[in-house]
Amino acid sequence: MTNHPAQPFAGGDTPAAPRHNAAPDLGQLTATRAASDLRQGRYSAEALVLACQARIDRFNPELNALVTLNREGALLATREADRRLAQGKPLPPLLGVPVSIKDAFATRDMRTTSSFRPLADYRPVADASVVARWRQAGAILMGKSNLPELAGAPHCWSPLFGLTRNPWNPALTPGGSSGGSAVAIAAGFSLLEIGSDIGGSIRIPAAYCGVAGLKATENRIPRTGHIPHLPPEFGGAGRTVWHMLSFGVLARCVADLDLGFGLLAGPDGVDTAVPPIAPSAHAAAPGETGAPMRIALWTDFAGTPLCPWTRRGLERMAGTLAAAGHTVTRCAPPDFDVRLAWDAFGTIGGAEIGLGMPGWQRRILQGIRPFLPRDHTLTRAFARGMDFKLRRYNEALNQREALIQSLEAFLGHWDAVLCPVAPTGPYPGEPMPASRKPPRLAVGETSLPYLEATLAMTTPFSLTGSPVVALPAGIEDGLPVGVQIIGRRWQEDRLLKVAGRLEKVLGGFAPPPALCRRNL
Repeated sequence: MTNHPAQPFAGGDTPAAPRHNAAPDLGQLTATRAASDLRQGRYSAEALVLACQARIDRFNPELNALVTLNREGALLATREADRRLAQGKPLPPLLGVPVSIKDAFATRDMRTTSSFRPLADYRPVADASVVARWRQAGAILMGKSNLPELAGAPHCWSPLFGLTRNPWNPALTPGGSSGGSAVAIAAGFSLLEIGSDIGGSIRIPAAYCGVAGLKATENRIPRTGHIPHLPPEFGGAGRTVWHMLSFGVLARCVADLDLGFGLLAGPDGVDTAVPPIAPSAHAAAPGETGAPMRIALWTDFAGTPLCPWTRRGLERMAGTLAAAGHTVTRCAPPDFDVRLAWDAFGTIGGAEIGLGMPGWQRRILQGIRPFLPRDHTLTRAFARGMDFKLRRYNEALNQREALIQSLEAFLGHWDAVLCPVAPTGPYPGEPMPASRKPPRLAVGETSLPYLEATLAMTTPFSLTGSPVVALPAGIEDGLPVGVQIIGRRWQEDRLLKVAGRLEKVLGGFAPPPALCRRNL
C-alpha cells in the first residue's frame, strides 16, 4: 500500500480507445478491475456510469441507499474521462470509476445534510478533503448515501430521507451509520465509498451487507469537511470530538480498500492532528511470504452472547481457515478488560459527542440514565460522560492509553487477530427516531440492550484507535457473515496484506441474490 493522492496511474495496461457499445457487468465488478478495464478499452466511462445509473433507477427506490443523485454531473464527467482515456497519457488512478460519498462529507455545490433537518438545503462551497482527493484521482461521483441523523446510530433511518434497506433482505437493516454506503457498494450503484466510524459505523454495515470495509487508524485520514461538527453558519461550536473518530473506505474487495485508502491518507494542511507518516516499514507480512498464519480468534467479550447465526458463521470460517493450513487459536488478550474499554469509550464519547449534540438529545440521555438496568453498560457510560467531569474524563483517557498498550502487545504475537463484528446479525429495519427509546434485540435465547447488541465488539477498537478491516466471511442462512481483522496502529499496509490473504481463503464478496435474480 502506498500513498498516491496526486500521482498518475502507473499500471501495466496499454491504453486503448474505449468501445462505447460495451456494457460492463456490475454483478461482481470491483474498482480496481474497472480502472483496468477502462484503460484497456473494454468499455467507456460513459457506459460504466450509465450501467450504474440503470441499477440505481431499478433498485434504489426500494433500497433507498442514495439520497442525492449527481446524474447530470456524473455523465458530464464521463466526457472528460473518456477523452483522457483515449489520449493514452499517464492517468490518475480512479479515472472513470463511479464512487458515492456518505452524506456526512461536504460536496461542493451539492446537497450535504448529514440527515440533520437544519442542513436540508445546505450546499457547501468546498469539498471535504477526502472528496477532493478522490475527485483529483479521477473518480466520478454518483451521489450521496443515506445515514442516520448526524451519523449518530448503528442503524440507517434518516429524519430527512427515511429508511435504508438491506439488499440481502429488505425487511432487515443494513446497519449504520454508513448504511447507505454499504448498500450502494453491494448493489452496484458505485464501486467505492468513503465512510466514517466512531463506534462501528463502517464495520457493522459492511458486515451486514457482505462488503469489505476499512476503518483506518484514528487521525490517519483528515476530517476536514466532515459533519459533525456543524458548519459555523449553522451554529457549530467548532470541533468537539478529539478521540476515536476514524475514516475509511467501503468496497467489494481488499484491493479496492487499499486503492481508496492510499488516496485518502495523509495531512491536508488543515486537520493538524493528521501526522505526516509514510507507509510503515516492517518485516514481510504473512500475506507476502505465503507461510501458514497463526490466527487468534477472539470471541469472548466479557461474556457477551453471540446469536446462533453469528456463532455458526464464525465456526464455519474457523474450519475453512484451518482446512487451508492456518492455525486458529481461540483466545483473548489476558490483560485487556473489555468492560473497562466499554466504560472508557462511553465516558470519552459521551463527553465529546455530547458537546456537539442538540440540547434536547443530551437531556433525554441524561434523564434516562438513573433508570437504566446494569446490563446497559455502554448506554450508562455514554450518558454519564455527558455529565462532564474533568477528572473522570482524564481517568478514561488514561484507561484508553493502558488498553492501547495491552492490545498492541497482544497483536504483536499473532499474524492475524479476528473478532466477530457484532453479537447479532441484521435485525428487522424500522424507523428509529432519536427521541424513541431504543429496543432490546434478541440474541439467541436472550436479549441485549440496543447499544450492547450492536456495538459491544466494535467499540473496544474505536477506543484504541486501531485500524480494522471488516471482511465477508461467508454466507449463513442466506445472509452474509462478517469478521473484524484488527491491526496495529499506523500499519494499514500490513493489515491490508493480511486481509487480502484471508479474503482468498474465505471467498470475498458475493452479490445479493435478490438483485441478481432481477437481472440487471
